[in-house]
Amino acid sequence: MANALYRKYRPQIFDDVYGQNHIVDTLKNQIKHDRVSHAYLFTGSRGTGKTTCAKIFARAINCKNPVNGSPCGKCECCKALSESNNIDIMEIDAASNNGVDDAREIRERVKYTPVYGRYKVYIIDEVHMLSASAFNALLKTLEEPPSHAVFILATTEVHKLPATILSRCMRFDFRLIGVDELYEQLKKIFDKEGKKYEESALRFIARAGEGSSRDMLSVADICFNYSDKKLTLADVMTVTGGADRSIIRRLFAAVKNGDLADMFKSIDEMAGGGKSMSLIAKELLRYVRDLLVVKTGNTRMIVDTEENIEIMKNEAQDCDPQYLAALIGIFAEADSALRYSVSPRIALETVCLKAANLASADYTALERRIARLESGAVAVPQKAVQAPEPEQKKTVAKEQTANEDAFTVWGKLVTFARTNGSMRLFSLFGEQSDVEIKDGKLVVWCNDDNYLQFSEPETEELLVRGLKAVGSNLTPVIDKRKRIDFDARIDKLKSMMGGVDLDIKKK
Repeated sequence: MANALYRKYRPQIFDDVYGQNHIVDTLKNQIKHDRVSHAYLFTGSRGTGKTTCAKIFARAINCKNPVNGSPCGKCECCKALSESNNIDIMEIDAASNNGVDDAREIRERVKYTPVYGRYKVYIIDEVHMLSASAFNALLKTLEEPPSHAVFILATTEVHKLPATILSRCMRFDFRLIGVDELYEQLKKIFDKEGKKYEESALRFIARAGEGSSRDMLSVADICFNYSDKKLTLADVMTVTGGADRSIIRRLFAAVKNGDLADMFKSIDEMAGGGKSMSLIAKELLRYVRDLLVVKTGNTRMIVDTEENIEIMKNEAQDCDPQYLAALIGIFAEADSALRYSVSPRIALETVCLKAANLASADYTALERRIARLESGAVAVPQKAVQAPEPEQKKTVAKEQTANEDAFTVWGKLVTFARTNGSMRLFSLFGEQSDVEIKDGKLVVWCNDDNYLQFSEPETEELLVRGLKAVGSNLTPVIDKRKRIDFDARIDKLKSMMGGVDLDIKKK
C-alpha cells in the first residue's frame, strides 16, 4: 500500500462518509437548494470526520455540476480545488496560527474574490486555540463577511469558544461512531485490499477505535502489515498490547474468590509480559462489563471468540448482577488512580484488594438491611416499654436510638445516590456504614481509603442534596475514622507478603 489506510480511504464525497448521516443530509440539502450559510461550526471528538466533511463541502459549493450534493470531481473547478496549492480553499491550523496578527491577515485576505469557483472557503482547524484578541479580530468578519466568503470552524473543545462566535455559526455536532458502523467500514476496506481476517479480529480493532474512524484505521494499518497470513484475534491482541482473556479471566476469578496469592501472581505475570497497569485495569473492567452483558443474554454486544463467550456464560451464572455493577464502579475508579499514581502497580493491586473484599459481601442481607432502613422501621425490644430504667441506662438507650436514626438516614441517602448520583458514588455510599448523629450533624467516619473521595466537592454536594431530599435538617461532616486497628493491618500485610494464612481478617 502506497498510503496509510486512513489517507487512502478518506472520503471524497458525502456518500462515503459514515456515522454522521444527520450532518451529511443537511449539508447536501443546502447545496441542492443553494442555501449556503456564511459560517459553520463543526464540533466533536477527534477522528469523526469534521475536517473531511469541511473539505468535501468546500469543493461541493464550488462545483459546476454537483452530484447528489457532492462534488463531481470532473469539472475544471473540482480538479483545480483538488490541488494542494489552490488559493480558494484555505486550511488554517489555529494551534500554530493563533495570534491577533493571524486573524487580521485572514480579515485582509477575505476581501479578495475566489479564482475558480463562487466561494472562497476558510477552514480553521482547532479554532478553540485562538487567543481572545484573535477571536475579537475575527468577530467582525464573521458578523458581516463578503458574499463570496464561507468560514468553517472545526474544534474538539467547543466550550472554549466565546458565545459571540457561537451565535454567528451554524453548528453541527459530530458524534462518536458506533462499533458496528466502524466494523462494517473496516470489513469493506479489508475485502477490497484482499486481506483475509477473523471477524473477531476486525471487531476488536473497531472497538479499539473508541468511536474514531481515524484511530481505528491507524490501528488497522499496523495489524494489516503485521502478518502476510490471515489476521487473527491473537495477532491483533499482540499488536495492540491487549491482555490475553485467559489471564484476565484468571485474575477475575482470583478477585471473586478472594485468592490473594493468585491475584498478585496474575498481575505479576502480565506486568512481566510488558502490559501496562492501565491496560490491565481497562481489560479487567471490560471483562466484568461483558459478564454483565452476558447476564442479559445479549452476547452480540461482546467482541470475543465463541469459545470465550461460552466460558463467560458459565462464569456469569455464579455472579450477581449487583455484584458485577459494584465491581464496575470500583474498576472505573482505577483509571484516575493509575493516571496520577507514582506507583501504578501498587494502585492496581489496591483496587483489586478492594474488589476482593467486596466479593465476600452478603448481597441478600444487604438488600434486606437497606429495605429496612429505607422504610424507617426500627425494632423496639419489649423491655423498652416496661418499668422506668435508671438514668445511666436511659442515656445508653438514647445514644443507641441516635445511632439507629443515623443508619436510617444513611439508608435513605444510599437510595438517593442510586437514582441521583453516578455509579461510583452509589458504590461509595453503599460501602460506608460508620455514621452517627452528633450535635445536629451527620458525621461520616471514613477510613484512609475513602476519606479523600468523601471530601470531593461532588460527593459533598450529593450529601447536601440528599439530606434535603429525605427531609433531614442535618449538616454532613466528613471526618477520618476514630479508631484504627493497626494489629489487624499488620496481620493483613503479612498475609499479602506470602504468609501461610492468606485470609483477610474481617473488620
